[in-house]
Amino acid sequence: MKANHMKILEVCTVSSSAYALVFHRAHALNQRHAGNMQVDILCSDGPEVTLMQEQGMNVVVETLHRSLNPLQLARSAWNLHRAIRQGDYDAVHLHFGIPGLVGRFLAFFNHKIVWIYQSHGYSIAENTSPLARKAYILIEKLLKKTVRYSLFQLREDMQLAQEHHLLDETQMVFLGNGIDVEKFEPSHTSPSGITTFGMVARFEPIKNHALLLDAAEHLAKQTRDFKIKLIGQGHLQAEVQAAIQQKGLTDVIEIQAYRNDMPAFYQSIDVGVLTSFAEGIPRALIEPMASGKPVICTDVKGSREAIIDQETGFKTPIDSPQMLADHMLWFIQHPEQRQQMGKTARQHAIQHFSESRVLDILGEIYLSCRPLQLTGATV
Repeated sequence: MKANHMKILEVCTVSSSAYALVFHRAHALNQRHAGNMQVDILCSDGPEVTLMQEQGMNVVVETLHRSLNPLQLARSAWNLHRAIRQGDYDAVHLHFGIPGLVGRFLAFFNHKIVWIYQSHGYSIAENTSPLARKAYILIEKLLKKTVRYSLFQLREDMQLAQEHHLLDETQMVFLGNGIDVEKFEPSHTSPSGITTFGMVARFEPIKNHALLLDAAEHLAKQTRDFKIKLIGQGHLQAEVQAAIQQKGLTDVIEIQAYRNDMPAFYQSIDVGVLTSFAEGIPRALIEPMASGKPVICTDVKGSREAIIDQETGFKTPIDSPQMLADHMLWFIQHPEQRQQMGKTARQHAIQHFSESRVLDILGEIYLSCRPLQLTGATV
């Protein structure tokens, strides 16, 4: 180990997730603890790699296949093992998905590194089948001893871990989620005749775009004084675009290109929306709230922890397009209450989802890895 200098590797599958979820806090930690620690990021190649590198981040580019095919998993494990060995890292922070699976497998064989796992939400959603739930719990139990720390975004997930004995109390750390709230200043424009809803979500099944499109179809029968802006990437984008056309909603729903200046996007909308089947603590709700915008989210794990129902926005059933349409109509018809709810949402974001708190916790965790290594302790 390097004297007085910790090296930590944060591992994500794709560059877009690395940039959206990890980069800004890793960059902030490097500035806070310059000379004491260095946080690098590993992800597959993508346009965001250059963005991160241009801002001074050391990005290790390795392919981590998203497939659960055994051969692909073996290749991903080898790629991760090689990167860790070449970088001579002291601690590895694994994020949800393939990194969390293959990384914890490697941890069985490498006790010199301190392994940290962050789930971003256990895969036990309301719509999870009993068989899938049992399989997931079994896997988590088998991987229990591989990590020194397991970081949680959700208190509900901590309760599940305790209930099913997935981890020991000494392993569990509540991290939550945080953003740089000062980057998301509220706008000071007066309400206009058109109410704009915005949803930032990957075009993947778990984000449940169909619910929003069905709700828009209901809403359009009552008023067309609204717009919906969708931002995301994913294999279902063409399918969503086709559904918009089939429902005759091309004049009110627009898919915008993926962008990195999200504060400007949130300035352009009036209400944030997220219709997922499950979430961690989603930035797609925190960021619009920090921008002074109320939100609507499905009443699912993760999302419901992010908002205060009827104060910072509305929870809506996961299977009721009509109820979602009703919430959207309320915002259209009550512009002054909408703005007041947005002010409350910003205060909620500042109080509970500030990045500085997350940085304090992560900094302590990373620095605590040093004595474990020096004393020869194993995970």
